[in-house]
Amino acid sequence: MIDALLTIVAIGGMAAVVYSYAIYPLVLFMIGALHQAGHDVTFVFRKGDRRQRSVDVDWPRVGVVISAYNEERHIEQRIENLLAIDYPVDRIVAYIGSDGSRDHTGEIIERYAHEPRIRGFVFTQNRGKANVLNDLVARGDEDIVAFSDANTFFRPDAIKKLVAGFADPGVGGVSGELRLMGTGGDNQDSLYWRIEQFLKFFEARLGALLGANGAIYAIRRTLWKPLAPDTICDDFCVAMNVAAAPARLRYEPRAWAEEDTPERIDEEFKRRVRIGIGNFQALMRHPEYLLRTSMATRFAYLSHKVLRWIAPHLLIVAIVASAVLAIDSVGWRWATLAQALSYGGAAALLWATNRGVRLPRLLKLVAFLFALNWAFLVASWRYARGSYGGSWQRTSR
Repeated sequence: MIDALLTIVAIGGMAAVVYSYAIYPLVLFMIGALHQAGHDVTFVFRKGDRRQRSVDVDWPRVGVVISAYNEERHIEQRIENLLAIDYPVDRIVAYIGSDGSRDHTGEIIERYAHEPRIRGFVFTQNRGKANVLNDLVARGDEDIVAFSDANTFFRPDAIKKLVAGFADPGVGGVSGELRLMGTGGDNQDSLYWRIEQFLKFFEARLGALLGANGAIYAIRRTLWKPLAPDTICDDFCVAMNVAAAPARLRYEPRAWAEEDTPERIDEEFKRRVRIGIGNFQALMRHPEYLLRTSMATRFAYLSHKVLRWIAPHLLIVAIVASAVLAIDSVGWRWATLAQALSYGGAAALLWATNRGVRLPRLLKLVAFLFALNWAFLVASWRYARGSYGGSWQRTSR
């Protein structure tokens, strides 16, 4: 009986991880293809209008909200980027807050006090991003609230592309696409990044978009819910609050922004740990993301997010169960050895990558996945201990 339970735990833990990373994308693609085929058949027989409705005649008022901390390197260029946006100048305002920055961020923001499209707020106390977002959103009254970062740069038509999605009254939020720029140019050839964009596209097709890209997204003001002061993954929570309203989240890849990203995996580790803490925070605080969202969203949330967040824990439990079974089974000894060698090999690849060794793309992906899961493990421990806060943690990105 015990051996049977241990076998279920060992196989089930590994199978759940394989499902989330490898099988779920295939299942999602097949469901998405069938979903699209159904729409095509409906169109052929009913001859409906498939064109996206236009909002060119009467563009809604938009407030762009940006919270900045120690961003003197980017903030002036970011403000100029906002002023260059292709949108009616009398219908867009940017609310930019410096959250107790210790550099010249606040001074640079104050230089634009004469510009009616820029409303700058220099807060002397560092309160954390969520508090600043709550403050900035409350200072506006625009119908649409767009969110972005101080080190992100919109394409000129990005806001128009975002806002066009709200022509459908059932849409409560629209997420754009972030293009990561490495030292060699567009970094989209990252295999992991491409897979994530693939999943986002097909999840959105099913009405199951999970969160939004914090660099470029917008929601209807009527669906805004103030964030808890120590919220870490603000973009995820803001968008999922919309989904739990419930309202539909739309993905608009033609609305895109650019952002630099470090080439070294170790430079991203602290950021990944902090995001991981925010993931566990959202999971524990917001059961409504599973209870009040659509069935498609629940399916995607469990498959794409929850299982990945707990993947390292599942793998640890699986190898422990395998090791116990290995006491009386040669087969399980080989299985335990294979797991140990796999994890050790992935750790070695990460070590090599962090020391500047150039690896083939597939091996670099393995190293990245190991780093990602290690970050989730550290994040869960820190969340359980309560050793985190809502204040900023500066990284290269």
